[in-house]
Amino acid sequence: MKLSVLVAVLFVSVLTLDWAQAQSDMTAEKADVRVIIDISGSMKQNDPDNLRRPALDLLVKLIPEGSRAGVWTFGQYVNMLVPLKEVDSAWRQEAAKKVEEVNSVGLYTNIGGALERAAKDGGKPQAGYRTSIILLTDGMVDISREPEDNAKEWRRIVDKVLPSLKGERYKIHTVALSANADTELMNALSLGTDGIVAVADSAEQLPKIFLRMLEQSAPADEVPLSENKFLVDSSIEEFTALIFRAVPEQQAQLLSPDKKYYQADTKDKYVTWYRAADHDLITIKHPIEGEWLVRADLDPESKITIVTDLKLLVKPMANNLFEGEAAVLQFLLQDNGKTLSDARFLRLLNIQAELLLGEKLIWSEKISDQLPPGDGIYRRNINQFAGEGNYQLRVQIDGKSFSREISHRFAVRAPFAVELLSPSSGERLVRVRANGQSLDRSKTVVVAKVKEPSGRSSIQPLQLTQSDSWELLLAPDQDGTYVIDLRVSAVDTNNQSFDHNPESLRFSYPDGADPFVASEAAAVTPQVIAPEPAPDSADLVAVVPEDVSEEVPEAAVDDTPKAESTNWLLYGALGFGNLLILALAYFAYRTLMGGKKVAPEDLEIEEDLDTPAPNADASPPLEDLGGDDESMADDLMAPLDEDSDQGMAAIDIESDSAADALADADDTPEFSLDDLAPSKDDDETK
Repeated sequence: MKLSVLVAVLFVSVLTLDWAQAQSDMTAEKADVRVIIDISGSMKQNDPDNLRRPALDLLVKLIPEGSRAGVWTFGQYVNMLVPLKEVDSAWRQEAAKKVEEVNSVGLYTNIGGALERAAKDGGKPQAGYRTSIILLTDGMVDISREPEDNAKEWRRIVDKVLPSLKGERYKIHTVALSANADTELMNALSLGTDGIVAVADSAEQLPKIFLRMLEQSAPADEVPLSENKFLVDSSIEEFTALIFRAVPEQQAQLLSPDKKYYQADTKDKYVTWYRAADHDLITIKHPIEGEWLVRADLDPESKITIVTDLKLLVKPMANNLFEGEAAVLQFLLQDNGKTLSDARFLRLLNIQAELLLGEKLIWSEKISDQLPPGDGIYRRNINQFAGEGNYQLRVQIDGKSFSREISHRFAVRAPFAVELLSPSSGERLVRVRANGQSLDRSKTVVVAKVKEPSGRSSIQPLQLTQSDSWELLLAPDQDGTYVIDLRVSAVDTNNQSFDHNPESLRFSYPDGADPFVASEAAAVTPQVIAPEPAPDSADLVAVVPEDVSEEVPEAAVDDTPKAESTNWLLYGALGFGNLLILALAYFAYRTLMGGKKVAPEDLEIEEDLDTPAPNADASPPLEDLGGDDESMADDLMAPLDEDSDQGMAAIDIESDSAADALADADDTPEFSLDDLAPSKDDDETK
């Protein structure tokens, strides 16, 4: 009896601990936002109207009160523009003045120094705060005129600065404002800390990009804005309406439940209205309860945030997912810090969740159709992602007298990003980059099977660069379509291995070439050349280079056997044709002469017609040699003998006959994909 009581007590204790842990995970965190702005001279070209100022000003106005925030600018040197302090009216006033000092006078782009200075000045992240860095830059790591110094600084940022920030649980959100920005570094910083990666095609996009980053850095309570309407309940002390005008020259208006209009020039002590070039930011304290109306053509990014005691809390979710991963959604309602778990109340709620890819609805569920959770915490696994892309999860709660909304954005990626670039006329560059920093690059191998228009395939390794990507430069020399199949044999920092096979890459050479050209050219009868004696197996072995890192020449392995077989067949066909002509002449002669006896020599000619042309030395049919170019290439892409000690740079796969002859030779060198991994000496040199 005592044992059963003890078990029951332990069971209740475990449940209590689990519930307490869940409650602590759902506790509302304050925001610690550190903004770093590039003021290098190149910004004069990429942001000629200095739109960084209004974008930064909007960010300053939207950071929730009670948060901590600061602003730094950098070029060659780093300047603390706005000290990191608690956000209140005094901080906002000081920050608004300092925003006007953002310029483009810096000489260099000291990204590493800016990150370190923001971390040092603001101090280490504090418990109860969600600490984020928002970095805006348009350039590369640039601290010196010497390329070697810049390359060394790049490695220092990735190998030292980034791990340090990641260890202290910073999230780094990066904005690249130029095609010249170091996207490799931006990806490393953001994906390595589960931050957001954004690329602004122009400075006009900065306000909305900053807004999205603030949503992830400092989540605020929101109410749904649907058909230009939103509901204010009795728990709302204040609301802020951010109205992006679809028609910039429009005058936006708010209509309150008591039919009173508010606009930019309205004088009211409870109303603050700021009008910018494309948006309005309106804050109303102690608003009247009921339904409010926005009179303007709204951009979808418009939103209504609130200050309230009735909060919708969401457990922090990942910003980046790999294909196949699921996101975990957990949320609850709190009133004055107390979780609402009464089933009678929760049954009254209408809770709708939806997942969008762009503007396309991917998944929708009415969560409130199921039984209310006993602890008040709603849980769902979100695994309805349809491949790579940028997704938005929205959850709306309708409580009849109140409404709440949450929104979260995900970036779903493959483990590796693949690019096909054209660095110069005629050349193609294959680049593979890891989407994350949990990879042991020294043990990861990337190989490509390149199939040419002629049908020939070759296996070539991609080289690991100083910027932590793998690259292969191709110089095509045949007209037609090339196909590139990649295979990644990866090892992560926990020494766990996995394989990834990206989708095939295709390109035409020259650009815009007709893909049928190569097929038509291959169908043309090749020029006949004089036959040569067929080599024996020893000769075939002799044509293999001693260093298998060199490409096996096509003619060395393939042309002689094919040419000899083709020529013997051609001579037999010519002989057969000549005999056929003689036979036709003979029949014509016999018809004209009519009924004459056939001479013995004429009979010999007829007998010769039934005798096949001699071809004793012809090569056997290709299909008897086994396999084809595709299957051989696939075999080479598969894992090979781990004991092999020969290096490999490129392996050409020619005709089946030559390939089998090479395979049968006793002294053909062996090789392994393991040999493609950088050697210890290479690592030390690097």
